[in-house]
Amino acid sequence: MACAFIAELSKLRKRSIESVGNVTSFDEFKKYLHVLRPIETELRNLLKKITESNQKTLVLLCGSAGDGKSHLMSYLRHADSEHLLDSFELYNDATESSAPELTFDETLAERLAPFNDENYQINDHYKMIMAINLGTLNNFIESERGQNFSALKKYVDENEIFSSYMCENHYRENSVFQHVNFSDYQVFTLNEYGIGTEYLENLIGKVFYHDTTNPFFRSFEENSSCTLCQKCPVRHNYEFLSDPIHQKSLINKIVEVVIKDKKIVSTRDILDFIYNVLVHPEFDYSKMCQITTNDTKYLSEYIKYTTPMLLYEYEDISPLINSIRKYDILKVRQEEMDADMIKFHSLENIHDIFTDATTGTPYIVLNSTTNIANLGDTKSDLKKFVYRFVVRLKEMKGVLPITEQQVLLKEYIQALYYQNSGQERKLGKLYDATKKAIMNWDGQFDSDTICIDDSNERFWVLEQLQLKPAIYHKSNSLDESDIQRFSITLKLRFRNDVASDPETAEISMDYSLFEMITAMKNGYRPTVQDKNQHTDFVSFVQRVIEFGNKADRITLIPKEQGQDYRVTFEKTDFGYEFKVV
Repeated sequence: MACAFIAELSKLRKRSIESVGNVTSFDEFKKYLHVLRPIETELRNLLKKITESNQKTLVLLCGSAGDGKSHLMSYLRHADSEHLLDSFELYNDATESSAPELTFDETLAERLAPFNDENYQINDHYKMIMAINLGTLNNFIESERGQNFSALKKYVDENEIFSSYMCENHYRENSVFQHVNFSDYQVFTLNEYGIGTEYLENLIGKVFYHDTTNPFFRSFEENSSCTLCQKCPVRHNYEFLSDPIHQKSLINKIVEVVIKDKKIVSTRDILDFIYNVLVHPEFDYSKMCQITTNDTKYLSEYIKYTTPMLLYEYEDISPLINSIRKYDILKVRQEEMDADMIKFHSLENIHDIFTDATTGTPYIVLNSTTNIANLGDTKSDLKKFVYRFVVRLKEMKGVLPITEQQVLLKEYIQALYYQNSGQERKLGKLYDATKKAIMNWDGQFDSDTICIDDSNERFWVLEQLQLKPAIYHKSNSLDESDIQRFSITLKLRFRNDVASDPETAEISMDYSLFEMITAMKNGYRPTVQDKNQHTDFVSFVQRVIEFGNKADRITLIPKEQGQDYRVTFEKTDFGYEFKVV
């Protein structure tokens, strides 16, 4: 017997018909799921200016697969009261082909013919908006067919559309080419308090709003007479995630993998993710009905199907869940959590602990529908399974102590805000920590002394290096309370403080590098594995070494313990002077 509620939820899946973007149609379901995003506002403003100018224009709506390009075009064509796309031809490179026998570059060259080098300056007022993935755009302009579109290529290069750094984007008067880039936007915003998650809250809320306009909630209500209703983990997951606190926990996990793993998360990914934390891929209605009379089997299957377990327990449910699994709270060692674990496994009756964890959630029903209190053997696999559920549930409820990892992530987000809001001077502590990491990369020596070669078996080779921050003085606008467009990596720059015309070197710092530099500030020494992982930082250190005075003076320090002398080679007016100190 199929479950109508699960059938409705399955529309969220990536492989469902409803998830496929199509610019030629826009049904009520897609209209319901539509959420206003900053990029829509940017595109609307751009389209208004193009319409006013009435110039021939190609608008590139760029991004990655599943990010909502086709959805946005379709929405503006079919559901927009301003009719901004009425004068535009719409083209979606992912779904349209004029002739199946043509290659992708032949198809694009044909459709974009009005904008090739021969035709783009002919102002026939023709307007096109094209949704295109960045990879496809790059492949096209670099292809043989793309050689006839040098003006388009020049526009793409000048506006750094493929750059990972944020570039100013605005309407370009008298330009045939315009663009809006989904990749410039994250699924969250930055503000002085941390992050803004309005888009994610609204999108996830569309699934859980207790309102009759919500097709998912309607189906939930209509299936309330189901024979499994009171014991159904899918229904209980839906009720659990209807709580904004638990939704916020999901949102924080999404933001965490975007920052830590630099993961691109599309709208389609998020909707698919919601389905996957509601419905286990092996959930079977008939089987669940059959085992409700067997306490142990039912308890095991029920917990297996709950949201806290779906987030962490199983591999390959979805790529996004695979990323989230790496940051399972059970992988974090904390003294308080260790004590709780010992206490849990020492008890034969876990009623009070389980009640405390499940209070305020629909999962508390297990206390009355199963004999969970008396699991018996303290080494029971089921008891260990229940423990994992309890800890993960408490984390989602927000009742566990804040971890060091959470504090570090908050510091990184604050640094992102400072840099992207033009408050570079507030990054002083990060610059100090980074300088310390540079100077101590191959060993810790005197102040302003860096190892330039540690390959010799007997000696470290050192130079003097006067390194200073070369902070960016770009003044970013703080008119908006939230920063919408930003990169999730930091840019730090250093200079030689001695030279009259100092050179500078820049490093792109992602969360992983930030984490290691913070650890080095507290005494951690990088391993070979660290150096293999952070090859960009290794190269950066080598560039910075060139700022030093090795041409004028080097110092050798013996590696053998107990040897406290040092050898210097210093350039003088009469040649090099050798000293043993």
